[in-house]
Amino acid sequence: MSSAASGNTSSAAAGAVSALSQYMSAPTKINITTPLKSTPPAGKTVVVLGTPLPQNVEVQQTVSQLAKMVHWNYSMVSYDPANPATFSSAVDTALAKHADYLVEAGLPLTPSILQKVKAAGAKFALASVYPATVQPPVIAVSDSYAQDAAMGKIVAKYFVADSGGKGKALLEHVPAYPILGGFTDAFSAEVKATCPGCSVKLVNVTIPQLAAGQLVSTVVSALRQNPTSNYLVFDDGPFATGITSALNAAGLSKVKVIGEAGDATNLAALRSGTQAAWTGYSAAYETYQDMDAMLRDAEGMTIPVDQEGVQPTQLLTKSNVGSTTDWNYPTDALDQFKALWKVSG
Repeated sequence: MSSAASGNTSSAAAGAVSALSQYMSAPTKINITTPLKSTPPAGKTVVVLGTPLPQNVEVQQTVSQLAKMVHWNYSMVSYDPANPATFSSAVDTALAKHADYLVEAGLPLTPSILQKVKAAGAKFALASVYPATVQPPVIAVSDSYAQDAAMGKIVAKYFVADSGGKGKALLEHVPAYPILGGFTDAFSAEVKATCPGCSVKLVNVTIPQLAAGQLVSTVVSALRQNPTSNYLVFDDGPFATGITSALNAAGLSKVKVIGEAGDATNLAALRSGTQAAWTGYSAAYETYQDMDAMLRDAEGMTIPVDQEGVQPTQLLTKSNVGSTTDWNYPTDALDQFKALWKVSG
């Protein structure tokens, strides 16, 4: 390596280290500050369009908890994310329940779905959906493309810094969830812009592969075909379930596992040193943001769109994960939101 190239890699790593410092501490404040005008009106009906994915289940449980707190009616209607027809049927079922608000996470909405919901006088509070425009019947999009992009840049900076500006990343992606493109696009762009000595290879995984439990075997196979890759990057923490044992079995234990939205299993792996870095993500906080939007809409208030999309986060490594088992910060986020909502339940 020439001295110029060596200098470029060192400079890239140093710049990334400096930029990461602001993300190493856990956040303490929620990102919405305007209180409601009054205690929320009771009697509204909210329906979650749900799937068995772990983060979606947490959204369901949290909406149920919050609905009870503000004296709203709650229902969940399930659908199969691999079968769009079941999603349309789930929307019909939700509207038959006279839903005022529908909460949906993951799948983009078609014009026909939007028109159907609008005609029924219902409204969508979305999470992790892209593309999505905040206009009737959509009132908010929490965990937006912008949030995934922010996490993509953070993880990219870690990759550049940790590799000394010389890393080779294999980047897993599930294109059927367009919101995740915020992470993968930003990760790739940040690395390209800041680290001339690094490389990124994208590996796409289909919904059928994901549903069949084949994601891990697909990325391990890709690593075998790209033996110089020394980082494996995930666009969603739960997708990495089983990866540590699979890498060990394949003789690839030196590959570092990093990504966005680490779950309890990922954080345990940080403590044991078998995975390297994850951004913090709270499905509960995402749901607080959606409930905040629904409550403001119910009171005829302006919804802080710019703030709704991005929740606070943190870069977690073995050095700062501590005893955290499930990242939910700020730890008193719900209490902070309840103060804004003027509820005490």
